Amino acid sequence: MADRLTERQLQCLRLSATMTDKDIGRHLGISHHTVSLHNREAMRRLGVSSRKAALRRLASNPLYGSEAITVPVDPVPDRSAPGNPVDDAGLTNRTTTGAWLLPPPPRRSIRIGLTLVFAAVAALITVGIVNVVSMAVGALASHAPLPPA
Repeated sequence: MADRLTERQLQCLRLSATMTDKDIGRHLGISHHTVSLHNREAMRRLGVSSRKAALRRLASNPLYGSEAITVPVDPVPDRSAPGNPVDDAGLTNRTTTGAWLLPPPPRRSIRIGLTLVFAAVAALITVGIVNVVSMAVGALASHAPLPPA
């Protein structure tokens, strides 16, 4: 490996093991395009064609081996209830230890509720449009000339 990686390239490459470019960009305060650029340059310098291979190369290289994988100081608690505020409050302090935290999964009940509300509003709008059209047709029909008898 002729070129040493910059600190930002190392950050982006390490975070890419568990995060998307957009998430890394938000975390580091840079554009996701910049994150992609850092990762591509790091892969070029390491002489590999994938991020997974680049992470393996980092772990096996003595120059980066000690920094390649951060180990949390305390064990990860059992997260039996994802999104539980008590669990999440205990985990927020662990970001300084180098552990990677993922956001809780989206709650299904919220998505179902929003879908039902959207469907009800759409149904009400449709019924209102049908009523307006039928009233307009009825008003036009009352002014229409009668057919000859």
